[in-house]
Amino acid sequence: MKKLSVIACSLILVFSCTKSSSVPSAKSSVNEDEIIDHPFYLYNLKGDGTSDDTEGLQKLISDSTNIYLKAGIYIINQTLIFKANTKIYGEKGTVIKAGREIKGDLLEHGRYIFAEKSDNSLIKNITFSQSENPYKFKEWANSCIFVLNTRNFTVQNCIFNFNLGYQSLGMEAVWISGIASKNNMIKANEINTLSIRYAEDGADSTTVESNVINKSYSNALTSTGNHVSDFIAGCKVLNNKVLNAGRMGIEDWGNTEGTIISGNSISGTGKDPKQAIDGIALSAVGKNTTVSNNIIRDGKVYAIEVRGNYGVSVTGNQIYTAGNTTGIILNFTFLPTAAAVPLAIVENNKITDALIGLHIFGDYEAKVTINKNSFINNASKSISIESGAKNFIITSKNNNFRFSVPNTQDRFALFSYTKFEPGDAHQQLIMNVDTINFLPSSAAGKGVDFGVVVRTDNTRLEKIRIIANYNKNSNKIPVNAITAFGAKPTGLQLYNNFVSGGIVDLKGFSNPKLVDNIFVQ
Repeated sequence: MKKLSVIACSLILVFSCTKSSSVPSAKSSVNEDEIIDHPFYLYNLKGDGTSDDTEGLQKLISDSTNIYLKAGIYIINQTLIFKANTKIYGEKGTVIKAGREIKGDLLEHGRYIFAEKSDNSLIKNITFSQSENPYKFKEWANSCIFVLNTRNFTVQNCIFNFNLGYQSLGMEAVWISGIASKNNMIKANEINTLSIRYAEDGADSTTVESNVINKSYSNALTSTGNHVSDFIAGCKVLNNKVLNAGRMGIEDWGNTEGTIISGNSISGTGKDPKQAIDGIALSAVGKNTTVSNNIIRDGKVYAIEVRGNYGVSVTGNQIYTAGNTTGIILNFTFLPTAAAVPLAIVENNKITDALIGLHIFGDYEAKVTINKNSFINNASKSISIESGAKNFIITSKNNNFRFSVPNTQDRFALFSYTKFEPGDAHQQLIMNVDTINFLPSSAAGKGVDFGVVVRTDNTRLEKIRIIANYNKNSNKIPVNAITAFGAKPTGLQLYNNFVSGGIVDLKGFSNPKLVDNIFVQ
């Protein structure tokens, strides 16, 4: 009897291995790197671009674990509800399109898919297509895929084929929300006229990577830290490409902490005239934020905005922007988040053709290190220190300032301003091993060129090189290499500096200390 059982089981195994099925096992596992070789199925759906497949798709999602959807145009008129542990893979040419009879959340929020507590799920290689009839958007939470209180949900290699105009009220491709949301991923998608809200209401640790966002109706990428007590923590925005955003390129706003924004390319913001006033390329105003190795072109207002006393690091960015824009602003207009003010680091950035290269602004205490940056042909001030704080320590070291074109207005390599009378504040500026070069080709401009303008007390310049090349502007005024520019600051120290071909005017300084300087005027 045992022998017969073994034979029967063997026959079953043989037939199960050789039989071809038109529908995959709902429990079958898949190597996602080999999905291209997996067969795809219609699952008794129409996929003809005309018939309503809403009911059939919903049943398929409810009943299955892994879905391999054959190419076709699947029409839906209501939102599809995702459950946990559900993965849907589309064959090339698989389209889910909103029909002409849309209703409910699909009509009012543009919501094709709603995923609540849908852990460990995936949507891959699907094209989402716009309804031919208009949506009637509500004021909030409009999104093609809305993910709520969910972990490990991935949207990858999808195309969002929409054609919305620039406007303040529009629709996201993916929106992730809720304090229970964590470790979700939005990767390698192509998004036309929609955008991404990668975290909202306490959602943590979203990774947004290698997406292309073209002509977003407003912001291209947004995190909204609007939960009063639960900070959004640990999000990563990596290697995305933003083209011609209606408002901002990236806005990481509110109660967020530890966001890393790195390797992104942003070309064009504020393209909607009605939103251009807020057209910052990259605004990251949360705590302990890292902004690194991004390339920014054609931004409005600021290329990069951060809160200077929130523990930020701005490193390795390349900024090519218009003459009416600030490259980087460190904003000190908010209360610090800790009793000991954290250090702000600005390092290895390249800022070209801005109005102001780096702007330090606000009335709260500042601790800033500015190291190994390149400032090239910035029109007004390469570094502008405009602090109303009684206490600050700002160190500028190994920076390179280069001017190769004539100015159109008064132009400064570094300008340090204070509102306090001499002796009333404890501000300290240290410049060490910086180089300022006015090339001969930068002469004959309309304004006056200045190297270092010091209007604050307790400034120390050490091993600074200012090469002015005996340049003069169109009115024959030479370069002012070092000057107080009408102020009377105290405590100036000049050690081992070299100035060639420019004026060193020390008349405004009270008892400056000079050691081993060379001034060739």
